[in-house]
Amino acid sequence: MDLRFSLIGLIIGFLIGLTGMGGGALMTPVMILVMGVKPIIAVGTDLAYGAITKIVGGATHLRGGTVHRRTAFLLALGSVPASILGVGLTTRIRQADPQLVNNLLVHAIAWVLILVAALMIARPLLTKLATRGTVQSPTDWRDDLYSFAGRYPWLLPIIGAVVGFLVGLTSVGSGTLIIVGLLFLYPRWQSRELVGTDVFHAALLVSAASAAQFAAGNVNVGMVLSLLVGSVPGVLLGSRLAVAFPERFLRFSLAGVLLVSGAKML
Repeated sequence: MDLRFSLIGLIIGFLIGLTGMGGGALMTPVMILVMGVKPIIAVGTDLAYGAITKIVGGATHLRGGTVHRRTAFLLALGSVPASILGVGLTTRIRQADPQLVNNLLVHAIAWVLILVAALMIARPLLTKLATRGTVQSPTDWRDDLYSFAGRYPWLLPIIGAVVGFLVGLTSVGSGTLIIVGLLFLYPRWQSRELVGTDVFHAALLVSAASAAQFAAGNVNVGMVLSLLVGSVPGVLLGSRLAVAFPERFLRFSLAGVLLVSGAKML
């Protein structure tokens, strides 16, 4: 067990507990920029670590009744195969040119970090635009059927496929990118339904991507265990203290870190 990675897990787990976001977006660049881990191993290890944490979170939301299963499975219909495709692409490139795949991943991660940071900054505005003229209320199957996505269900696998490919390639964005799409597709959903469906879908997506990365030999199991040792107490501590911290300040701070990380990796 490497205590350095346990410390990183503790810090990032604490931030995840405080903000509910930023796990993969923080973990991968920290492993690359601070710990000197090769990009392809950082991506695979982060996905394996993220799969475990998201399975726990997804199961919790499922038991709490905040998951719209139809929406999550339609998203997964596109995201799961696309994530495996993304992993397969990096594996093929690595076999042909190991140096090229690391350069490709660094730039891909950098741009996705910048995109995620921009969405985090703009999220309040996006939420206001998406919910303008609607009233949030408890939803049932009729809300799904008559929503925009309900009339055009093929949109969900397409959105899932785009995000899934990016996640398989970079390990970043499984939560932030999907939840922005859900905001616009289901403006009447309550926040807990958006988060619950997003986390449950992320568990499906990241589990598939991490299994593909493990099969490709891109996961360092020792790093995963070390990260979990620190992140579990970090998440618990951060969750307890979340009410004492201003959400806006945390969101802008986290977005700033992602922007700097992305710019540094370009």
